[in-house]
Amino acid sequence: MRVGGIVKLCGGDDESIATALVHDMGNLAKFNNLDDYWSRQQLEFKKKYGSDAHSATIAILNEAGLTKLAENIRAESDFYKNIITIDDYSHVKMPSVLTLYGDCRVAIDGVVSVEERVCDLEKRYCGERLDRLWIDKLEQYVQNQSKIDVRSIGEADVTPLFDELLTCDI
Repeated sequence: MRVGGIVKLCGGDDESIATALVHDMGNLAKFNNLDDYWSRQQLEFKKKYGSDAHSATIAILNEAGLTKLAENIRAESDFYKNIITIDDYSHVKMPSVLTLYGDCRVAIDGVVSVEERVCDLEKRYCGERLDRLWIDKLEQYVQNQSKIDVRSIGEADVTPLFDELLTCDI
């Protein structure tokens, strides 16, 4: 929900917002330390969709007939994997750019700065992240596309959007 709220506040269109709202559907594939019930659910999930969260999300969306959103998630995943080598983001689909940016602003406790998010990831995954090399450039690109100061978006800005986001057509 938070990523969708950030995308909406950045001026994202309906397709961008929908992409942000579904971007983590496959995350069950990557969780660790689950209880017995969720471990069994995860095993079945991985049998059906695989163990890569992005690929699982894409498969779920395709299965549901949401091919446009699946394409956006694939593009967002490709963008993330290749962002260090990309000099010009203008050819990347805006739903993918905004979803990646929104995801780079959300930590477990809520909306944070991109710097706080990178620190959070480094702490969780025990090491320096390549995100540091491109995150400021991505934020500046999104800022140039937006009418608001994207750095000012906080938890208090996205929380009031939750009811609206829960009723978005996907």
